[in-house]
Amino acid sequence: MIILSAIGILVSSLVIYYAGEHFATASSFMGDYMGISRSAKGATFDAISSSMPELLIALFSVILFSKFEIGVGTIVGSALFNILIIPSLCAFVSPKIFKVSDDVIHRDGLFYVLTVIILMMVMFYNVRWSMYVGILFIATYILYFLEIFRHGTAKNYGRRLLKFIRLGPSYKHVSKVRKNQKKLHHEILILIISLVFIIISSYFLVKYSLILATTLGIPPIIIAFVITAAATSIPDLVISVADARKGDISSATSNVFGSNIFDILIGLGLPVLIATLMGINIEITPMSLFILFGLLVSTVVTLYILAENMKLTKPRAILLILMYITLVSYIVIVS
Repeated sequence: MIILSAIGILVSSLVIYYAGEHFATASSFMGDYMGISRSAKGATFDAISSSMPELLIALFSVILFSKFEIGVGTIVGSALFNILIIPSLCAFVSPKIFKVSDDVIHRDGLFYVLTVIILMMVMFYNVRWSMYVGILFIATYILYFLEIFRHGTAKNYGRRLLKFIRLGPSYKHVSKVRKNQKKLHHEILILIISLVFIIISSYFLVKYSLILATTLGIPPIIIAFVITAAATSIPDLVISVADARKGDISSATSNVFGSNIFDILIGLGLPVLIATLMGINIEITPMSLFILFGLLVSTVVTLYILAENMKLTKPRAILLILMYITLVSYIVIVS
């Protein structure tokens, strides 16, 4: 059973990786098609597309398997991976100095801190969540979206998006991507097919993670925190590293923060809202609080490092990697 579960997790992870790569490419093309700025595209299109597996796993874990802790473990583990590992690897592959823009720190970074604080306050306030928690998280994400609109060319994003939805391929906004209706139709088809594969693979990833946890006698949240989270973070890693290799530091870092904000506010908020409307009880375990504290610590340290001269040097990148290894090892040992 252990070998079967391991194979199921591996196959599901590989499918999520390849499908997520195509999904992210198609999504990114649509962002370019509408002329969205790099940092805004990284915080919206790239972040949402790369976070789709986390959202689906959180939905399946609570609605189909009644194991909300799997969603919490996956999202917090993925957030730790995103905030500590991805920027570090980007610093090594970037052809130039990994310098973060002011917009990323002042908008995405600070809003991410606010997101983590809200999450901690909600968890400490009540271990049983109601539909109002889901509404609070989703409303906070809407505020983040509105904040993106206020910066640079992103302020016209809402208007362009509405026109794109209404007019489809006939939308004629001038952007750096030449208007090719045939290409757009192809990317939309790829987007839909990739999403179907991600949905199916996410279901089996949750299923086999639960089987593995039961077989080994390990709390499901730990399997989700270590294995499932790493599997779902691969699309984020692929997108950010690809941007960093092209020297697009703004997109790489915006995707990291934007993905984590989406994971927490929508990846937890939407399942909570749907589950409570279905009459499913949502309770937070002590282990969830423990790993969340690790997320808060890593967030503060990373922002402190990035805020100093807005640069992430290779020695500091190594420090973040060691911090990730230490936190994960400690949480697994304590559990």
